[in-house]
Formats: sequence, structure tokens, C-alpha cells
Amino acid sequence: MSDTPGPAADQARYARLLAIGTSSGLALLVALFALYMLGIVEPQVAHERLPDLWTLPAERFLEEAGIRDGWGWVALVHRGDILTLVGIVALAICSVPCLVAVIPVYWAAGQRVLVAICAVEAVVIVFAASGLVGGGH
Repeated sequence: MSDTPGPAADQARYARLLAIGTSSGLALLVALFALYMLGIVEPQVAHERLPDLWTLPAERFLEEAGIRDGWGWVALVHRGDILTLVGIVALAICSVPCLVAVIPVYWAAGQRVLVAICAVEAVVIVFAASGLVGGGH
């Protein structure tokens, strides 16, 4: 028998959800990329155009590809190359449910500062992803 204690309840919950989120997100990303690469879903930008477009600045790339900046890609999610972004988004946001899930553990333990930190961090991530604020482009 080992005297090494297991992970704390908050750590175990966060880690379990993060493992589920990252595994699911990665599986989704691979599946959607396969749909794109196998030509099952037509892309927004033909494969043969990519080498020329990759040399362009981002703003010009989007213009040439017919993609609006910010969340404009969502309108084109039916296209294979754009559809792969759904998997990337899934991976990018998987920490938010983890943060929200540990809030009850901290609340029950009376750790109000950690409740506030997790809540604020989750809100900041969602707000930053919303596109409501810009970086001065």
C-alpha cells in the first residue's frame, strides 16, 4: 500500500474533464480534417491555390479566399477547410467547462477567492473569444 495521497478533489475533477475535452477535441479535429483531406466536403479554397495564398498577409489571404475576418468563418462551416476550425475551437475552449466544474468544490470548501478566480477566468476566456474586443488591428 502506498502512503502517497491521491489528487485533491478539484484537481481530479479538472483533470478528468480536461482529459475528456482534449481527447474529444482531438478526435473531432482528426475526423473533420479527414473529411477535408479526403474531399468528402468541398473546401472554400482549393488545395492547388493554397501555396499561392499562404505567402500573403493574413488580411489579403482572407480577402482572396472569400473569408470574413473574426467569426466570419462560421458562415462557411459547411466547407471542408473551414469545418476543421470547429475541432480547433473545441480544443481552445475545453478549459472553460473545467474551470466551471471546480467552482462547486471551492465553494463547498469555503474558498471564495478561488471561486472568484475560476469564474473570472472563464468569463475572460469566453469574452476574449467572442470577438467583442479588438487588438487594434
